Amino acid sequence: MASTINEIIKESLETIKSEHLNLTPDNYSKVFCKVAKQKGVIIEDCQKVDKYVKKLDPNSLADLKRFNISSVDELLSFFVAKLNRINEGDSIKMVNSLAILSKRVLQAISLLHDSKASKLAHASLERLDFHQNIQSIDLIKEKWFDFISSYDDSYLKKLDIYGQINKEDLELMIRDIIKLLNKDNSSELYASLAPLIIASLAPSIASSMNDDLANISYELRNSPESLGSQAIQKEIRNFIAKRIELDKAEVQKKVSTLDKLLDEINKKIVDLINNSNLSNQQVRDIKADLQNINFSQDSFESMHTKLVKIASSLENETKSLSEKMVSDQETIKKLHMKVAKLESALTVAKQEVKEDYLTQVATKRALSDELARAEDAFMRYKLDYTLCFLDIDHFKIVNDTYGHEAGDVILSTVGKILKKYIRRVDFVGRYGGEEFLVILPSVDTKQGVYFAEKIRGIVEQYKFLYKNERINVTLSCGVSQRSLVGSMEDAVSQADAMLYKAKESGRNRVIPFAPNEIS
Repeated sequence: MASTINEIIKESLETIKSEHLNLTPDNYSKVFCKVAKQKGVIIEDCQKVDKYVKKLDPNSLADLKRFNISSVDELLSFFVAKLNRINEGDSIKMVNSLAILSKRVLQAISLLHDSKASKLAHASLERLDFHQNIQSIDLIKEKWFDFISSYDDSYLKKLDIYGQINKEDLELMIRDIIKLLNKDNSSELYASLAPLIIASLAPSIASSMNDDLANISYELRNSPESLGSQAIQKEIRNFIAKRIELDKAEVQKKVSTLDKLLDEINKKIVDLINNSNLSNQQVRDIKADLQNINFSQDSFESMHTKLVKIASSLENETKSLSEKMVSDQETIKKLHMKVAKLESALTVAKQEVKEDYLTQVATKRALSDELARAEDAFMRYKLDYTLCFLDIDHFKIVNDTYGHEAGDVILSTVGKILKKYIRRVDFVGRYGGEEFLVILPSVDTKQGVYFAEKIRGIVEQYKFLYKNERINVTLSCGVSQRSLVGSMEDAVSQADAMLYKAKESGRNRVIPFAPNEIS
């Protein structure tokens, strides 16, 4: 019996919650007795109403049946109302008064700034005016109950990002919003723009601008609001103009050096021809090879002209080679083939050094070079950066279950996702195995966590298919900000430590490094 009572209590509480009722003694008593009756359990306290009702005369019993009375308190209220009722006219007056009160309340609601509530209030007023019957009133009651049950004002939370706003009173809320709109945010704006201005001013070719840039960087970091002054704006414009002129001079210098080099090559080849006997056919072959070279991407059109001129000189000035060179033709041919193979291998090797063949992201070596550049910018110009270490969860299980080919497909896809969602200034590389490292310049820990959570969510929802079979893949990530640690190595170490902490905490999560944490 005790077990049954406990079940009735539990189901009663669940019913109150599901029907959105307030947990009051009256509501609990009604629901408890209803559940007990459904389960066929007789509770003495629940039988009191029936016991008293049986003693009523037929007229009172018929009057009572018009009301849904389920408790002794409601029964007493019925008798009190019956005793206090002088005549039917008073009841009609009371009903009319309540109807007028309802109309006034609905009229007030229709003035509130909520379209759903106003629309329902107008519909309720129409029914009270033209359809005053029990069924119509019950329908309106249900509509209002649905409105209250489904009312959601969570959209007001979208205002929280703009500051402290009172949402309990519409007038106060408008006042707070106007106050925020009139607030001067220029200092915060300048503070966020200053690092971007410093990054955009970083030297492109002319390194002689480093000292000038350091001075401007120091001033902007310590006084971001100075961006609003005409003096600093003029200084930045002058800096940019000066850097452009220096860059042009540097390019002209390099082109001039290249011209001198090509002229010297031309002279040496002519001298060589004058003392040799190279066949015309071989020279024509060299000329054809040179003409097929595409230099358009380098934008130094004069280089092509110079090289063709070299080939023409070879063709016009050819003489016979010495006997020793003729005897060594076979050796030269073999060396030429070896050089061609080495050049081809070198081209492939250079590409492999920069780009991972499987994931198409940077290799660990290229990643180290980029990390060194980010650290140099941090040390020189205080341009902060954040590191995100990402690792595919349970990757060994995937390989063991589906095979290494499936694992390669997942690695390749994760690499494509990372390349798609990073910014142009970001850098992603494969650190090793199933680990990836992303370098986020001018990004703090909060923004780094946002990026990592975005990638984590995308991978979690992504449909990895291998041979028509879905493979669920998740990522764990550790985040660290360079300015919060002592060195570049510490930043890498802390990001790695947070990654392992994420895995130990259950995987498929992002954990940032905080300065007070000790790895």
